[in-house]
Amino acid sequence: MVSEPGLNAPQSEPSPEPTPELTAEVSAPPPPVAGGAVADWSTSVWPPPPPAVGTEPWTEPPWGAPPPGVQPPPGYVQPYWGTPGMAPLPVVPAKAEPLPVEPREYQQFYRAPAFRWWKPLLAIPLYMVTVALVAIVVVIALIIVVLASGQQLPTSETDYPPEVMFTLNNVLIALGMPLAMLISWWVYRQRPRWLSSISGGFRWRIFWPFLGIAGVGIALATVAQAQLSGGFGELTWTSTSLALILVIVFTTPFQCAAEEYAMRGLLFRSVGSWFGNRWVGLVVAIVVNSVAFMFLHGAGDPWLNAFYVVVGVTFSILTWRTGGLEAAVAMHIANNVISEALLPFQPDSLAHIFDRQAGVAGPEVLIQIGVTALVAGLLLWQSSRLGLRRATAPVAAK
Repeated sequence: MVSEPGLNAPQSEPSPEPTPELTAEVSAPPPPVAGGAVADWSTSVWPPPPPAVGTEPWTEPPWGAPPPGVQPPPGYVQPYWGTPGMAPLPVVPAKAEPLPVEPREYQQFYRAPAFRWWKPLLAIPLYMVTVALVAIVVVIALIIVVLASGQQLPTSETDYPPEVMFTLNNVLIALGMPLAMLISWWVYRQRPRWLSSISGGFRWRIFWPFLGIAGVGIALATVAQAQLSGGFGELTWTSTSLALILVIVFTTPFQCAAEEYAMRGLLFRSVGSWFGNRWVGLVVAIVVNSVAFMFLHGAGDPWLNAFYVVVGVTFSILTWRTGGLEAAVAMHIANNVISEALLPFQPDSLAHIFDRQAGVAGPEVLIQIGVTALVAGLLLWQSSRLGLRRATAPVAAK
């Protein structure tokens, strides 16, 4: 059967046209030519082939990038196109300065950029609560010691020996000094040394002259008053005399200093810094801390209360005029140590040392008030001779 043209005939696919191969002949750059001649690059290929492994020339990494072979640190990013580098560090706002940036007197030394109106309302109650907690802990420890020794607990404070009550009173009050420093540091962010004076520390070089002047003045007044009233009375050496002498010498100075750091330090400065006007702050601070000083002693006699108020006012003025607590501490120590000097030899007086009920004092307190004013005047005269500053700005002095 003859196939019809175009039918039943196998279709043959057209053969593709040959595609010319693209070959590139890699050739090395032409050898160097003599100076002035032009090299023939007609036979070279661009781009040139990569260099062999191990023969790459060393190049300095881009600015801000880690060197070759070193892993980038955490946080390494490319902050903007084309310039690698570290991510910008977050901006931390600076804390407000806790020290004054302009001259401030002692009673307003907390008034700095970091001061806030609520800080005195926190510092004063916090000190009171902390002192109460410390007293509770000490009393509980004392009870444990008494029970462990097999003794019976006293039913009232009068059942304790007077020597024990006197020592316990001094120790508890003395613990208030570091507490006042720590609370001042925590609430107002001023280091403890700034609570002593506006100079940033306890000025021992002026303390000793102040102590000498106050000690001599109060001692002479005490002797004169004793002579006018019939002498010191009978003095006897007892089994507790030596222990009492040691207690007076080693605890009374700290008890006096603690009262000053609490009253003329933390309280006086907290109240004074609450007011923008320095004179208003000074007057209110003197009144508040003097009345608080009176209540601290818990006297029921009006003459004694008047004496404590005068002492509070006097010590506040000394602190303000001298720019620190040294004069008040010196006068307080001199007064208490001299008034307690005969206690080891007068057991009856020791038993009534905390008796401050109505009627225990009289107009003779006016003599003590006069002596207090006279000695304070001598200390102010000494401070004027020393040229003590009453105001300073620690930050501005840096």
